[in-house]
Amino acid sequence: MLKSIYYFVDIRGNNPVKEFINNLPLKEQTKIDAYIEELKNQGHNLRRPMADYIREGIYELRPGHHRVFYFFFYRESAVLLHAIRKKTDKIPSNDLDLCLKRKKEFEHLWDINKLDS
Repeated sequence: MLKSIYYFVDIRGNNPVKEFINNLPLKEQTKIDAYIEELKNQGHNLRRPMADYIREGIYELRPGHHRVFYFFFYRESAVLLHAIRKKTDKIPSNDLDLCLKRKKEFEHLWDINKLDS
């Protein structure tokens, strides 16, 4: 079980995963929320078909035709970075690059905030 699920928020205050989810029909929102809850409950033990490892510390939740990308932060938390509607078998490289960029940004901001406290 994870202690926390964080949502990536950019420097402008945008929350891309929440915004993506909120723009979906209620049935799809509910399914994604259930997958996020299962991530919190199972943590590192969550496997296919619900989740999968992509690369460089990036994982994906796999609710239907959607993908929610995340990484584990320390051992007890996960950070939701990006979400897409998957249209092909392969995940577009620009989406993975964005996830890696957001991961680095989150870790950097976390370290800065830790130093300030």
